[in-house]
Amino acid sequence: MLRALVKVTLMAYAIGGCAYHGPAQTDIDNPAVRKVAWFSYLDGNDIRQGCTPGSLDRFRLVYNGQYEKQVRSYEITQASPTPGGAYFVARAMGATNLAEVRLDDLLAPWRWHRSDLQLSPGDFEQFSDLLLQSGWGQGAPQGKILHSRDFYWVVSGCRNGQFHFDAWVDAQGDFKEIRFQDFLLARDRTGVAFRKPVPVTPRDRTEQGRPRDRSATIFVLTVSGEGIGGLLNAF
Repeated sequence: MLRALVKVTLMAYAIGGCAYHGPAQTDIDNPAVRKVAWFSYLDGNDIRQGCTPGSLDRFRLVYNGQYEKQVRSYEITQASPTPGGAYFVARAMGATNLAEVRLDDLLAPWRWHRSDLQLSPGDFEQFSDLLLQSGWGQGAPQGKILHSRDFYWVVSGCRNGQFHFDAWVDAQGDFKEIRFQDFLLARDRTGVAFRKPVPVTPRDRTEQGRPRDRSATIFVLTVSGEGIGGLLNAF
């Protein structure tokens, strides 16, 4: 079974490439594709490329609750200019449980829990207001460090034909600015409980003194321009 799993994973890597181009070209629900396209997905590369004057508003909000323990993603896409409203897709994934491996789906332990919802025009307007109240659209925080062991939110989006990126890190005191979190969680039907931030120490980030337990998925990103501009260490 393990040999078959490795084979399937490698095949998906070859197909997926490294950049996320949106669901029509790259399936982020595929665990192996997500592995190789994650940083591009986090950066909002596909949203940036499709953001032009007249395009529908679209947002991607990703929560990193310590990468190996929980990741959540929320995609909100305007349905039409009139009468309004939006499509809301919630995804969540906790720590991998190999007991969930099935013969008919070898990648099951790494798959998202997903829910879909239709937002009313009023809900979509409320979300947009909450996002703006959180500081989104006022310029990305240049040089902000995003460590995989930290708790952070990143939001990439296209609004009124303009692309913006922003990030909030709990350890840096940013979460007090966030206004959109409760809105998202109230409409999340994935069934995965939200993992709240806990104190993170330098030892947690470096794992010094615990070489046998060292993770293969520690990485550090930096914010640059309107997106992610630097990958200091990955996988």
